[in-house]
Amino acid sequence: MKNTLTCTALIYWALSAPLAAAQVPTKAENHTSCSGIVTEMPARMYDFKMGKWDINWRNKSGLSTFSEFTAVSTVFSKMDGDILIDDQIAETFKGITFRTYDAAKKEWVVRWLPAGSTFAPNISAKLENCVPVERHEQLARGGIMAKVRTSFTNITADRFEFHQDWSLDEGETWTTDVLYYEALRQKD
Repeated sequence: MKNTLTCTALIYWALSAPLAAAQVPTKAENHTSCSGIVTEMPARMYDFKMGKWDINWRNKSGLSTFSEFTAVSTVFSKMDGDILIDDQIAETFKGITFRTYDAAKKEWVVRWLPAGSTFAPNISAKLENCVPVERHEQLARGGIMAKVRTSFTNITADRFEFHQDWSLDEGETWTTDVLYYEALRQKD
């Protein structure tokens, strides 16, 4: 029998990882000007994601243990580029992300919705030193509200990395790469 996780189990697993013991102090990062792949125009910051990607997940499930699996992500736009849709399908889960740009706030409104779940955190996103960063809060193990920071780094035309870091102490320290993947563009 295959060992698969439902969306709800995947979310529970991520929320139940022992985060506090692995937290490390936050360090300010120096970023240079935008690379050309990520534009300095906030409304276009997700353009690099358009297309079909092979995803290699490596998520923390403890201090020194990881859960690894693959997925396929397809990202496309609707309504003249005003809405981006990112569907992701793995053997263990499937879900969809909706993104739309709020010009008045100069930030993105993001919703991740795993199939078969009502979990849909309110996520906001903007460029921080030319790095697309998404932020939200969600309930973690023990009823603690976690700050969650997701960044997209090492972006080229054919590759990028997704890093999701969690803080259980209002951002004083962060557990890095609680959720992580490397995306490789599929060849035509």
